Amino acid sequence: MGDITFVEEGNGHKVTSRKRKARPKRFEFVGWGSRQLIEFLQFLGIDTTEMISQYEVTDTINKYISKQGLMDPSKKRKVVCDERLVSLFGTKTISKIKVHKLLEKHYKENQDDSDFDYLYDDEPRVSQHSEKVANPTRKVVQKPRSTFAAIVTDNIKLLYLRKSLVQELVKSPGTLESKVLGSFVRIKRDRDDYLQKYPYQLVQVTGVKKQYGTVDFLLQVTNYVKDVPISVLSDDKFSQEECEDLHQRIKNGSLKKPTIVEMEEKARILHEDQTKHWLRREILLLRRLIDRASEKGWGKEYPFL
Repeated sequence: MGDITFVEEGNGHKVTSRKRKARPKRFEFVGWGSRQLIEFLQFLGIDTTEMISQYEVTDTINKYISKQGLMDPSKKRKVVCDERLVSLFGTKTISKIKVHKLLEKHYKENQDDSDFDYLYDDEPRVSQHSEKVANPTRKVVQKPRSTFAAIVTDNIKLLYLRKSLVQELVKSPGTLESKVLGSFVRIKRDRDDYLQKYPYQLVQVTGVKKQYGTVDFLLQVTNYVKDVPISVLSDDKFSQEECEDLHQRIKNGSLKKPTIVEMEEKARILHEDQTKHWLRREILLLRRLIDRASEKGWGKEYPFL
């Protein structure tokens, strides 16, 4: 929990140096799909005049994999791509269960310019007024302040509040609202909602109000009509799947996509509280481990106690 390091889709400010992920390839689109996808389907004799759903294409590719015998017999679910699948997916091997997800970027309707920008930077950005550049051969890319932030785990965890941290923030009601508004919390889904994939969901806090007749607070969050008591928040980490679910809801328009500036400002507000909370949790865990080790040591020395 040191310096704030932002995974970003674009920013014109200095950032902490991070390793860069491979930059996704930009696709040339032919109608509704990428040229690679259209050519692959046409090779199979499929009419691509009208858009074919992602689920249908996934089924088509799975049948192609089976027919061509591309499954790796030594590794479950691993596909050894032939020349045509390499052209489509850009890699020699893929997991069969990820075919549907890999096809998403081949659909024009799923394109967002921010999805094809840097996720990590391997060099510090030079601010607009800086006159010195550490390496003059490197190109300095200036990004607008309105650039959207990537909805990925490394970003969301900077704005994520565990239940125990919210309970600590409640002790200072004067600053509670300014700190929790715009942050993300994790709550358990309705058991009767059989359409949901995961038992928990990441939601964004949009309001705070006092519970009538008590000193407790309620949170207003996205995707929920009713106000949420702090007691129902999760105190555990969120999963990668839950982050992807949040990303999908934002792409669908259910949530406003935050800009890098908005997330930066909120992360800086929460950074000190998150760091102190993390340290307290680590110290508590260490004490428990020490106590457990001590009990085992006493048990060995005095086995009849």
